[in-house]
Amino acid sequence: MTQGLFHSKILSFASYIPENFVPIEEFAAVGDLPGKLDLHRLTGIDGHRRSDLAEGSLELATKAAKKCIHRSKIEPDKIDLVINCAVSNLSSSLGLHISPSMATIIAKELGINEAICFDISNACSGMITSLMIADSMIKSGEIETALIVSGENITSLIDEAKSNNLWLKSKAIASMTVGDGSAAYLIGRSEAPNQVIFSEPFTFAQYNKLCIGEASKKRAGPLMRTKASQLQQGVLDNLSEFLTRSMRRMELNWSEINHVYSHPTSPKAVDKGAEIAIAAVGPIMQLHNDSQDIANTASTSHCMLLEKSLKAGKLNSGDSALLISFGSGLAMLAMYFHMPEGIEQW
Repeated sequence: MTQGLFHSKILSFASYIPENFVPIEEFAAVGDLPGKLDLHRLTGIDGHRRSDLAEGSLELATKAAKKCIHRSKIEPDKIDLVINCAVSNLSSSLGLHISPSMATIIAKELGINEAICFDISNACSGMITSLMIADSMIKSGEIETALIVSGENITSLIDEAKSNNLWLKSKAIASMTVGDGSAAYLIGRSEAPNQVIFSEPFTFAQYNKLCIGEASKKRAGPLMRTKASQLQQGVLDNLSEFLTRSMRRMELNWSEINHVYSHPTSPKAVDKGAEIAIAAVGPIMQLHNDSQDIANTASTSHCMLLEKSLKAGKLNSGDSALLISFGSGLAMLAMYFHMPEGIEQW
């Protein structure tokens, strides 16, 4: 494996999970959907978290970032790079923020004054894509510490979907599976190699029209139209090859990875993917598939699951983890890392 001038490691991570839990019966009851579709039975989702009225992407992102910085014990002025990777970038009133970069505004809120700041967008794979960019900049010696952050205020997608006749616009039904939340990681230099490793990115352009997000013409906020079954099948059809090649490229032994986190499109979908993974590369030591009460929170999903695992006492210093992301497009990317020291005291 080719090494750069320096090595990197995850210094800390944190997620803000809104307390407001909305059960699925309140927004997607069986009688609300075409053909008496039972979304709970189909997906395994019990409900989602919804942000407060005053919480847009900025407010959500800032809450996760402050917790992340506190856990790392690094002063804000030591952070050299801030990347915002949210899909939404919406204010609490559902206005879309475009310029200046959301990363610049987040940095200002946190007292980070000298950092390089920019936004990137790669759908639900945006967080791991951003971490890969930061990792390469650390290993080249360009920076020492980076904050990667996202605040996803996306449950307005549910409201937009329900404003339509879902019999006529069935592609809006996938919008019912999203939730709000935020996440942040701090990544910095390490004396030890192989503390963070990325897979080869896979992009399958033939699936690029299966999930489209754009501004709603009828109301504030975005809309999303998804051919969910075809998109899911695209992931499942390519997952075996992706995992096999990724393990070989990253020079990892699958059986020695302590924790595996898949992007939680839904608990039922993750279970299907796990069956393929086991057939392709072997048994999973510990699969964390606990998104039933947070749903799919786009770029923040893995970190929200990590936060839940942390609160449940399932993570230990030095444990290895693999995050597997799937972004509409279709983009597939994985990150392997070791848990920071002292995580038990967070």
